[in-house]
Amino acid sequence: MATPKLNKELYNNITRLKLLNATTSDPKFVLEKSPFKEDNDEEETAASATPKDILIIGRIFPESEIFKEGAFQIEMKLTPNFPFDPPEVRFLTQIYHPNVAEDGKFCHELLVKEAKYSSKVALVDVVKAVIQYIDKPNLEHPMRANVGCEYVENRSEFNRKALECVRQHALPRN
Repeated sequence: MATPKLNKELYNNITRLKLLNATTSDPKFVLEKSPFKEDNDEEETAASATPKDILIIGRIFPESEIFKEGAFQIEMKLTPNFPFDPPEVRFLTQIYHPNVAEDGKFCHELLVKEAKYSSKVALVDVVKAVIQYIDKPNLEHPMRANVGCEYVENRSEFNRKALECVRQHALPRN
């Protein structure tokens, strides 16, 4: 993050996230917190050049039958090496899902540097990947194996638990 070019790249990524909304955009996402001020003075909105993690917080709006009843707050943590290192994604809203650990950590091959991540991956693509996995879980690499097994072997019980969690913890969609 130390160079102005990278600050500009981050600013452009976040600007693209700001253009998304909860009803008509693809993906459906609302940005809630970023390292930039709301005014349009770019010099004042440049990210800090100090080597520290940057947090971006927003809400996703899945479309699958169970999860469409709520919105879920996620955090994307960017290291000082972003975009060369992938962001870490964590759910701040509790969710019952095979690809989300109990502590909220989310894993996707797009977010693994040794797998599919590249510095060309935009934050909008990260949000799309998160929503796609929530709507259609990847059962080959679950973060919670027991929930993945339940999803495959006893879908009605998984659906019941997931819907109960949505009703208890998910944020309103408006």
